[in-house]
Parts: sequence; structure tokens; C-alpha cells
Amino acid sequence: MSATVATSKLDILREQMPALQATGYFNAGTFGPMPLVGVEAAQSLLLSDLELGRISPGGYERAGARNRSVSEIAASMFGADAREFALTHSAGEGLNIALMGIDWSAGDEVITTAEEHPGLLNPLALLARRYGIVNRVVPVSHDVSEFLDSIEGKITASTRVIALSHVLWSTGTVVPLRDVCELARQHDLMVIVDAAQSAGQVPLNLHDLGVDAYAMAGQKWLCGPEGTGLLYVRYDRFADISPTYARYGQADMTGYFLPPPTAHRFESGEFTGPVIAAQAATLAWLRDEVGMDWAYARIIDLGALFRNLLTGISGVDVVTPANAMAGMVNFNIADMHPRQVADALYDRGYTIRYVEYAPCVVSARASVSWWNSEAEVRGLADAVAEIAAGAGNG
Repeated sequence: MSATVATSKLDILREQMPALQATGYFNAGTFGPMPLVGVEAAQSLLLSDLELGRISPGGYERAGARNRSVSEIAASMFGADAREFALTHSAGEGLNIALMGIDWSAGDEVITTAEEHPGLLNPLALLARRYGIVNRVVPVSHDVSEFLDSIEGKITASTRVIALSHVLWSTGTVVPLRDVCELARQHDLMVIVDAAQSAGQVPLNLHDLGVDAYAMAGQKWLCGPEGTGLLYVRYDRFADISPTYARYGQADMTGYFLPPPTAHRFESGEFTGPVIAAQAATLAWLRDEVGMDWAYARIIDLGALFRNLLTGISGVDVVTPANAMAGMVNFNIADMHPRQVADALYDRGYTIRYVEYAPCVVSARASVSWWNSEAEVRGLADAVAEIAAGAGNG
């Protein structure tokens, strides 16, 4: 811990995230920095297992309560009911659970976008191969009306689902999801969302959005450990998405399958106690100590600051649209591969990521979050300017 006395809320919170002392951390789009409370919760449970053994009186009950606490905290953060959240091991797993749980027929159609992550594209490709569904792809427009028109233009009598990201990983674009959900309701379609880059980055009220399934990553903007995630399924959609995995505790003694009355029915496999303890503690810390409204406001303000700074740098092309963004800013430097940009910034003390996956836009990606100071954001922009100047002289 720094010897400097913390004088602001930001200072106090940053002290709880030691990784921030090692680098200018702009990589929540891949992994968020874990807070001490999460690590301490995992350590406490591991030590208990070490000293008392993993089978002790009340152990199963405590594990169930721990799992339910994650759903309860998530519900209070994201505008939904606890019964609508299932634990997952990743956003990709959540997408697979939701998509594979639909009763598909050959020729059924899904509408998606041209900028999706493989975590969504791959299960859609598997559905096409296994069941003969047809995936229809629309371009992403930063004009809301144009984007909605392109989706509506793909809707046919065979369309079942619109599947897309809330925040696009390759451009940082925030999709007008509420409008997409309203369009889907008009045509009686389901909306299944890859929320890997949105949960923890953008303000979120799931009931207000009207989304049907929303698959979150725990290790990114929510700062949890790897192997954590959440799947929201709207309660009145339980009948439309079947469980795809039957596990211990979901059958009576005759072997009759009895799915739980909550979204826990969708859970696949078992969960590691210390990992879930860390997830629960971290989510509670974000809600109670950080405060999500405060976090969202900082993310939006600092993201806009960084984008504006980049627009004034010669040789830098900003990919992320100013009218549809939050904290993720994608950009390119002329005559440099994004991997080179990321490496050069790391050498200067800043950690970002690059996106390289055809057919998506190839770019460097800085995830500006609430824990960054304005000085860090300006320092990152100065480092980009220095690299761009060097590239131009090369």
C-alpha cells in the first residue's frame, strides 16, 4: 500500500487495486484489475478448506448461499430479479447456454452484426451446422435509424432471434439496445446479448431494456477472477429456453429431472467456491464502495476525454464513434500494426489491448475506466502522440 495518505475517493479505491501501481491500466476489455477484497475472500475460503477440510457441517448450504448471493447482488446492480440470474464461467458460456436452449428447426434465422466477437459467432456457426439455422449479418451503422432499418430489412417469417453485443469489442460502439429490443417485440423475436464489454462499463437496467438473455463476463469491467460470469434470462422467457445441462441436485430419487424454479436451472457444471467468494465480494464492493452511478459517469467522461485527445494527434485514426461510446476507445496509428502500438505503449508504462480478428475492424483498444485518473488519461494520449510521431518519421 502506498505511504501517501489517501485524500479522495479515487485515491482510496485505487489503493484497493494494487495492479494500478504497476502500470497505467487501460485493459478492462480483457481483464479488469482485481480488488483486495476479492482476493481476501478467496484466500479466506481456501484457508478454511485447508484447516477444516472441504466437507464440513453446513458446507453445501454455505456454498448454495454463496452462489445465491452473487445473483442477489447482481440483481441489485443491474435492475432485475435475483431469480433471473444464473452463474456461468464466462460470457461465452452464457451465450452458449441461451442459444443452445432454444428449440431450433432447420431454416430458422438469426440476425447478428458484422462486428461480433467469436464468443457469439462460434455458437451461431455451431447452430448452423447442427440444426441448419441461417445467420443473417447486418453492417453496424452509427446512425440509429439506419442501423434499425438494416435489422428490420433482414427480418423474415423465419427469423427467431436477434443476437448481438451491447458494446462492440472491435470498435467500442455502444449499440442502441433498447431500440433493438423494441423492434424485436414488434416482431415477436428474442434478443440475446453478448454483454462481455457492457456489464460494468455502461449504465444498465435489464428490465427497462427489455432484453431476453444477457450474458456477462465477470473478469472484465466487473473486476472479478477468471472463470466467472452471469447469465440473465427474463423470467417469462424460461419456457422458451430449456436447460442444456443436468447436474447434481436437479433430479429426485427416481431420476426425474426437476429444474429449479430460478435461472439456476441454466447453470452448467459446478463452481469453485473461492472463485465465487471472490466474485461476490468484488460485486458487493463495486456496488457499495465504488458506486455504479459514480463509476459510469467517470467512464463516460474519461472515455470522451481520451477520444478527444486522440483526434488532435497527427497520424491517429479513431475508430470509436463519438456519438455512441462509453469508455472503450479503438484507434489506429498510421504505418503501425495495432500489436506494435500495444507493445510500444506497454514499454512506456501503459497496458492496452489490440483487436485482430477478421472480418472485424483491426485496431488498438484502450479501455478507459473509473479507476483511471485524468493525469493517466492525458499521459496515455501523450504516449500515443509520441509513438505516432516516431512512426511518421520511420
